[in-house]
Amino acid sequence: MTLPPHLAEALTEVEHHFKDVSAALVSGEPIALAAASAALQQAAIGFSGLLQRLTPVDLKNRDLNLRLKSLADGMATRRETLIRRTVLVERALNAIVPAIQNATYAQVSGPYGSPGKQTGAFKYLAA
Repeated sequence: MTLPPHLAEALTEVEHHFKDVSAALVSGEPIALAAASAALQQAAIGFSGLLQRLTPVDLKNRDLNLRLKSLADGMATRRETLIRRTVLVERALNAIVPAIQNATYAQVSGPYGSPGKQTGAFKYLAA
């Protein structure tokens, strides 16, 4: 059973944008990756709306299920690639700019944390 033309066209568009994201990941260009990811997100949102309107018979289509499974498997692989790239970038930044490794908050000076700073609003107490 073949896919209806409007469904096949939408799925082809998602697959095209997925290939663009894959190419941007390989190239390492962050601007191209951001643009390709945004385009893929928009195509996926449109395709998701289309899937919600399908009949149960259409959802059992073997070709549709195979193509969706292929996309899902590819997305998992790309997600792992992004995680690996993120770790690589963090390690490179830590090597280049070691000051990033310092704690975000003030150093603890006692068992209950550091004392607060006085604002100067209440310098005198009157009874």
